[in-house]
Amino acid sequence: MLGFALLLFTVVFFAPLPAQETDGLPDTTAFVAKLRAKYAPIYRKYAGFETTRDFTTKTYDPATGKLLSTEHTVVRKKEYFYKAPESTVLLYEKDGKKLDPDDYDTTEIAPFWPLFDDKSDEHYDFRVSGEYFPGSHSMLQRPAIVLNVTPKKEDYRHFKGHAYVAPDTYELLMIEGGPAKPHWAMKDFSVKYLYESVAGGYCLKKAWVSARVSLFLIRPDRRHIYEVTGSDTKPIPK
Repeated sequence: MLGFALLLFTVVFFAPLPAQETDGLPDTTAFVAKLRAKYAPIYRKYAGFETTRDFTTKTYDPATGKLLSTEHTVVRKKEYFYKAPESTVLLYEKDGKKLDPDDYDTTEIAPFWPLFDDKSDEHYDFRVSGEYFPGSHSMLQRPAIVLNVTPKKEDYRHFKGHAYVAPDTYELLMIEGGPAKPHWAMKDFSVKYLYESVAGGYCLKKAWVSARVSLFLIRPDRRHIYEVTGSDTKPIPK
């Protein structure tokens, strides 16, 4: 999310959640139609969400696995549905030392195309693939229907992975996966986003992100592991 290493508006180090194939799963077309009916009005009504994000970032040398630095950052963000976020850094610490918030790199690009707005069928194919049941160490502690999400284009704005949806309320609870094709500045990028319901829509509550960034002569090859908490979220009126 924030910083150049979170270009997609934020995991290989986290095992995938268990999904069990079962009989009696909902019809994909009808299930996705209900999700669009629930969420598409939110995309029409609001421009996005304003939220506070608390980041812990650990940076590693990918070749040796050595931990190089640990950062703590608090950011107030305007996360728009269709364009790049706007960020104000409130706190920036590196290896326990407070730094000038203005020194933090807040370079951003546009987010994934939404999964359930009015035009999501132009961007994605879906398939109900199974049911998820939480275990004692699961990130998501609610049963869910698992949707396979297949992008129709191979680029960094198209998500590829799985969506976890509450079977009774049709809330989007979590996604895990990454871009169909990483941004040119990244060797790989993967996410696990846990959502909470806000104003009829959904916004990030917790996130676990892995991003490997390498820019010849500009940025050395580094892997960044982020743990993010969202709070104080409100919709942005159009």
